[in-house]
Parts: sequence; C-alpha cells; structure tokens
Amino acid sequence: MRLPASGYRVMPWRNGQGVTREIAREPATGEDFLWRLSIAEVAASGDFSLFPGYERTITLIEGAGMRLVFEEAPEKRIERRFEPFEFSGDWFCHCKLIAGPVRDFNLMVDRKRAWGKTEAVRLSGPPLEQNVEAGWLFVHCAEGALSAGGFAAEAGDTIRLGPGSHEIEGDGLALFISVHMLFGK
Repeated sequence: MRLPASGYRVMPWRNGQGVTREIAREPATGEDFLWRLSIAEVAASGDFSLFPGYERTITLIEGAGMRLVFEEAPEKRIERRFEPFEFSGDWFCHCKLIAGPVRDFNLMVDRKRAWGKTEAVRLSGPPLEQNVEAGWLFVHCAEGALSAGGFAAEAGDTIRLGPGSHEIEGDGLALFISVHMLFGK
C-alpha cells in the first residue's frame, strides 16, 4: 500500500514545542500505540517529548543537524543525514539545532511488545529482494523514486509491504523500517 506524503496526518508534539507528520501507526487511533512512524519538523532548539516505555530511532533527513543532550546518557551530535540513532523514550532530551531547522524521520516502538529497526539503503542497479515473513516492513522514499511490492513512490512517500517476497528498485535512497512483535510478551 502506498502512503503518499500528502496524506500524512499533521499533529503537535506531546509537549507542544513542535509539529510531526504521522505516516502510520498501530493501532491507527488512540493515545497508546505499539509502533509509530513520523517525520518531525524541528524549527527551534528545545525539548523533545517524553515517550516512557518506548524505544526511539531518529534519522536526520533534512537540515544541518542537531545536538541531542540527555540527562541519562552522553550527548549525541546528529549531523549526517540518513544515519539512524536509537535512544530511550524515557530519557529527557534537549535538542540544540546546529544551523537552522531540521526534519527527522522517527520510529517509536513499545519496548515491551515489539522491536524495530531503521536502515538506509542506496538504490541503484538490480532490484533488491525483501522477504516479509511477519510484522511490518515500510519503505520510505527519502530521495529519488522507487517501486516496491507493485507500488510506486516519489521522495517523501512511504510504501507498506505485507507478508511475502517483494522486489524493491529505484534510483535514490530509501529507509527500510521493520517492526516485529516480541512473542510471549
């Protein structure tokens, strides 16, 4: 299923200090979620919202970068685009922009019920074969254009793939986001 960028739901951060564009989540509504994909627009330095019980993966997709200052862990400088960084949603995080606004791609998963991974993949040449046995696989077109599972996407769009084997091809850069349930939890 293609999830066009124009259909992402715009919503304020929990703490009201920014805006995010929600791509997809499970379940689709309600306060709590198993996992969520979104793109945050960080216009000014400030605090990130707390998400206790969740693991977060943040990937810079636009802008010069930011410094994340934590009380519970060493500071992290994020200035290279498309390099995922994982941290706990329990941690207090203050963001200091390096040189102007940024946009970042976010994956959040409830650590007691699921795990997730974000990986940047440069697309060119022959199609990549991706097998989805369980869980969810999303392909976010970060740059260029791509096709996956019979759906076409341009920069900013995301494709949700169901179980089965899928060919993914294109010219540009994609983020592959996989989410899996923790069994027995």
